Amino acid sequence: MNTFLRSIATAALAVPAAAQAMLFTVSQPQQTISGSAGTVLQNLAVNEVALVDFFPCPVTSAEKWGPLTCYQTMAGDTNGDGLFHEPAMFGKIDALMHVYLPGAIFTPRSVFWSPTIPMGTSVSGAPALRPGDTARLIGGGGIYGQVQRFLSAEQVQSALGMGASAPIVVDVDAITCDPAIGIFFSLDQDHFVNTTCGTTFVRDGDVLMIPPTAVVWTPDLRVLSLVPGCALVAYDEAQMDLFVQNANVADRNGVCVPLITDLEALDIDFLGRQIPLVVCSGAFWIPSLYFSGETTTGAALLTTENGGQIAQSACGPLATSCGGGATLGIQMGLLPTSGTQGVPSYISALDVVGFSERFVVEPQQHVIPAGTPAVLDVYTPLPFTLIAVDIVPPSVAPHAPLLPQVFFPDLYILNNPPWSTFWVGAGFTTIVTPPIPVPAKLVFQAGGPVGLNIMLSTPATVDVQ
Repeated sequence: MNTFLRSIATAALAVPAAAQAMLFTVSQPQQTISGSAGTVLQNLAVNEVALVDFFPCPVTSAEKWGPLTCYQTMAGDTNGDGLFHEPAMFGKIDALMHVYLPGAIFTPRSVFWSPTIPMGTSVSGAPALRPGDTARLIGGGGIYGQVQRFLSAEQVQSALGMGASAPIVVDVDAITCDPAIGIFFSLDQDHFVNTTCGTTFVRDGDVLMIPPTAVVWTPDLRVLSLVPGCALVAYDEAQMDLFVQNANVADRNGVCVPLITDLEALDIDFLGRQIPLVVCSGAFWIPSLYFSGETTTGAALLTTENGGQIAQSACGPLATSCGGGATLGIQMGLLPTSGTQGVPSYISALDVVGFSERFVVEPQQHVIPAGTPAVLDVYTPLPFTLIAVDIVPPSVAPHAPLLPQVFFPDLYILNNPPWSTFWVGAGFTTIVTPPIPVPAKLVFQAGGPVGLNIMLSTPATVDVQ
């Protein structure tokens, strides 16, 4: 057995079940309300994914779930500059989604997302990951850092009757899906499209729909093909404006929000009702949708249920009603600017997952000079954790699947690790390695026992120069 795994497997300890949760991204850098024990894990960048657990109440804090360094490790040296670390990678994550499958575990490997800036092609090859794509990074079997699409930019343009060939001009700004109901999405810009219902001017505040009957699905419920021109306008921008007005929501300054302006995040509200939509090509059922807009600062979250209202969590409303003061961001676990002014961010992407684990590693400095130690901040849910490092090739880090999955599915510590350390006790900790004597690419990963299984953290790469 791999020595990293052998060390982990010396005990068999249970971890508590996770609580109801949402994954989301912010439109501006923010901080967790908890402060994450003073570690770098308190800093939420626009190209990272946060997790908010609505338990226990009323103490709620968003925490880092998908660190940028995890995505960089999965992707490798995408721009071929000799460094894994790329601070502006993806620009901003502005769409998140998953498809429910039996036994699915939500991890940075399994959830799909869309960027605002194309990913480099040095590892994955062209076209890599683009703003019009909704995709994730896969690997294993000697093929690493590859892009797997749920819905490609070409398929989006085909659905809109814009032609699937280049140039790609669409930018998916929000997306959600249930294969039995359809794909719902929004675009970041206005476009003239030519669908079954004719030529239409779609706005960046519209909710568009691809009916389930127009899609051929892969066995793992990604879009294999679709009927050209099949997209419909489920809700136009004027209707979304009305939902916002009916929700009677305040922004970060306590000002009543009258318009959506630009739709920014979507997910299906499975607790809500479905209503019929009759269009030129037939009748469909439209679910209630969680949503945010460019104007819903303070990280407010709304729903189309009952004609538009503030969304609810187990801990209460996910925004402040107009006239009740500012929407601070504390409802989503974000640290507000003050007691009277909320965070400047709106929710940029949303994925309601019901529950998810969190086990993350992040270096305090992603690039360090040779001869200095690496300093890592860790959050572990486990009472016993081993943290180890492996030396990896300069282009992409090899890894192997670890089954059955408990959280992160891939093991990056494949060789006898040159360094490892144990940590006893759940929570946040900071680990300092011995000085790294020579330039190298180092991948760190933590793990520990959960019953008879092993739970792995997200990986993190440090460039030693």
